[in-house]
Amino acid sequence: MTKATGEIKKVYVVSHTHWDREWYQDFQGYRVRLVYLIDELLEVMESDPGYRYFMMDGQTIVIDDYLEIRPENRDRLLKLIREGRIRVGPWYVMPDEFLVSGESLIRNLSTGFRRARSWGIEPMKSGYVTDIFGHNSQLPQLLQGFGIDNAVLFRGFRGDADASEMIWEGADGSRVLGLKLDEDRSYGDFYFFLRWPFAERGFAYDAKELIERAQTMLKYKSVRATTDLALGLDGVDHIEVEPRLPWMLQTLNEAEQLGGVEFIHTHLEHYLEDMRKRVRDVAVLRGEQRSPGYSGVNNWLMNNVLSSRIHLKQRNYDCESTLERWAEPWGVFAALEGRPYPKAFFDRAWEHLLQNHPHDSICGCSIDQVHRDMIYRFDQSKLIAERMIEEQLRYVSNHLSASGAPGERVLTLFNASASETNGVVETEFALPTGVAGVATGLMGTLFRIFDADRREIPYQLLELMRNSVQKRRPYRDIPHADAVDRYRIALPARIPAYGYASYTVELVQHEGPGPGEYDAPRMRKPVRYPGTMQVNANAWENERIRLEVYSNGSIRIHDRETGRDFGPLLLFEDEADIGEGWNHVSPVTNGVFRTTGNAADISTVFDGPYMTRIEIRLTWRLPKSIEAGGTRRHNEFVELPIVTRIDLKKDDPALVCRTTIDNRARDHRLKVLFATGLRTDAYYTSTPFDFVRRSVKRLDYSDYMEKARDEVPHNGIVALADDRSGLAVYSKGLYEVAVRSDTERTVALTLFRSTGQEVLSDGSDGGQLLRELTFDYVIRPFAMDESFPGRSFQEHHAFVCGIRSVDRPMDRACFETPHRRKNADLPLAKSFLSSSNPNVLVSAVKAAEDRPGQYVVRVWNAADRSEEGTLSFDKPLRSAMLVDLDERPLSDAAFAERSVPISLKSKQIATITVQFDI
Repeated sequence: MTKATGEIKKVYVVSHTHWDREWYQDFQGYRVRLVYLIDELLEVMESDPGYRYFMMDGQTIVIDDYLEIRPENRDRLLKLIREGRIRVGPWYVMPDEFLVSGESLIRNLSTGFRRARSWGIEPMKSGYVTDIFGHNSQLPQLLQGFGIDNAVLFRGFRGDADASEMIWEGADGSRVLGLKLDEDRSYGDFYFFLRWPFAERGFAYDAKELIERAQTMLKYKSVRATTDLALGLDGVDHIEVEPRLPWMLQTLNEAEQLGGVEFIHTHLEHYLEDMRKRVRDVAVLRGEQRSPGYSGVNNWLMNNVLSSRIHLKQRNYDCESTLERWAEPWGVFAALEGRPYPKAFFDRAWEHLLQNHPHDSICGCSIDQVHRDMIYRFDQSKLIAERMIEEQLRYVSNHLSASGAPGERVLTLFNASASETNGVVETEFALPTGVAGVATGLMGTLFRIFDADRREIPYQLLELMRNSVQKRRPYRDIPHADAVDRYRIALPARIPAYGYASYTVELVQHEGPGPGEYDAPRMRKPVRYPGTMQVNANAWENERIRLEVYSNGSIRIHDRETGRDFGPLLLFEDEADIGEGWNHVSPVTNGVFRTTGNAADISTVFDGPYMTRIEIRLTWRLPKSIEAGGTRRHNEFVELPIVTRIDLKKDDPALVCRTTIDNRARDHRLKVLFATGLRTDAYYTSTPFDFVRRSVKRLDYSDYMEKARDEVPHNGIVALADDRSGLAVYSKGLYEVAVRSDTERTVALTLFRSTGQEVLSDGSDGGQLLRELTFDYVIRPFAMDESFPGRSFQEHHAFVCGIRSVDRPMDRACFETPHRRKNADLPLAKSFLSSSNPNVLVSAVKAAEDRPGQYVVRVWNAADRSEEGTLSFDKPLRSAMLVDLDERPLSDAAFAERSVPISLKSKQIATITVQFDI
């Protein structure tokens, strides 16, 4: 790295406000301040052409928030936006980069771009992510996909050793010009150097002192600059406009003491344009940027936002998965069969969801009211998505070419993965109350199941729910309520990729006496499919693994394929936490508890040929809180009930676990531990569009200002392996994990943190999570091979999405919407889309934004090498085109009648628009 000059010659002053939409105030409280700010900004900019530019924190939502209250100012505000004086976007909201999905980051930028274009402008082309708690490895590629070649960054860098400018290279090799902000003054260096010192004097500026402070700023910046240009950010959190800024800059420009340094009031893109012409020989930083802060007041990473208020992160994960995996893809597939694609509904669901993605919201480090408001938005997003899914799947079911006898039911199973589901699945269906008789559960069952080829499919009854209510609301009719019994079963099924398979549920009918006959009914034999997975009192096995449960509730797994044993698994660990939403902090005396010596109650909930469920109950005594003063855990204890159920399915190498904890303790962090015993120094975690390889060994951060943490981010997958075998843990909505450097290479998955401190308050109970909490995860031993990255993601997707089902009477479809095809002629099994290569993963299937009748398929390569594959479609193709993430055309794509070949570099994302010949 070399400097272009030894001094700064020009300072680009960019006025802005950093607008947390909600944080230490609720949204409505902040909006009042936003309205006052923009009211004044309009007056200042209209009356003084010398106040040239103002940046709205890289977001567009603030404009919508303002205009909801001041619609009468729409023309005034949009005039200044269209003139380029008020700079907006590119984001809809400024998100966290690790606690939301990669697809959510794309939709966030896409929504920001569309909002800006609706006002007649292009958004600001800067990757402005100034207050985010670390930066993921794929952000350079995401930014380049929207035509943005730069990133303005803050946290996640060491600090004083970093130059102001660098090249940041993402996981796929995409590069952007990186601008690192001041580790002390962050996105407010000009403000803190030149405005803030006058705050206690009522901002009565003194010209002489102003010049002296400018000299100090120039000296400070020259040490880090790689050119003779400097950026001065005139703003900070929720700060209002300074009308006297033109006078301040004039004073500085006329000051002989500053040696002719020019101060100009401009915008960020102007600075970036000039910087690109000068920057030379700067350092190249690669991949994820998550260094703790070596120095600086504001340069901290705040690592433990990954586990604060975990219920919010679980809700977010659920909403994202529902929209991305079910609602949008099946909206497309139903549209291909004649149902209108409900784009406006999906856009609204995404808006509700994205409004929960600002970093202080999704990170769980705001006041209680903020996080209560988030629940409403999650609810709305989920309700919209679920309603669309229900209608779309039922549309397919209603138009199947199914036929059968009265009383039979058609049961259709749906798959939301780009790979086939082939194994035991759980589903349920309804029968009219009593039709299966009282023998169910006593002698056997009284129904059989057949696939589309009339092959009988064996099953296992898991649960019977008698006297349920099934609601129907036929179109143009009043609602109906049917009395039904609901049957939950496990059965072996093959469901095509992004497709469905239909089955017939046929009742076993008894023969009664004929007319005029006096005879007892002739009973048919009940249906039974015997079998068990239990081999002794504390062991169960299938064709792939053997499970042993120990008296303390921990387990051990033997992998039959590799001969490897893993365990003990499912031990719990608890320690004190006197931190807040940002950081886990241990007290001076930190009592750490583990369930090693606890006694567990172990029961078999059900056992059969296709599925076994084991339930492990613990009562764990933990300190009730921290003692007053915060130096040690309390000497009074409370009991935390912990119930873990484990599902083992036929021919499945994975254990599906659900742990429910009634949290009655405060001020603590609880983890679940998995001792792998693997001899490896590396492990992998999933992050947005990446599978990051990490070292078990920690770097020496002992002289850093910020304390380093063992925990790292993941969004559902952590896996480690040696040359031949490994162990993966898949989870839903959990984001914090550590792999310890102990001899057992223990995976420590954080379940939750209970914290009582709250920003700018005396504390609250909201972060303590005094409630029942439920966590879903999978333990999966595996043999190492080339499909390891993609297979891990595919299996995780299957776990997260599961399957869905629709059942109805064979002879009666129920139309609850006006959408009907001319004929009920859909085949009984079908795949709409599949990917031939397990490492080429489908990220999105949706309608194109601005091209009616065209659809988007987004894929990415999870492997560390180039991969090729084929996307296969059910319908014949008319055209295919490669587009960027903004859906701007790049080139025509090669395609055959029903397929598109794909070639991807390592970690590359590709977006394809297709039009079908239908």
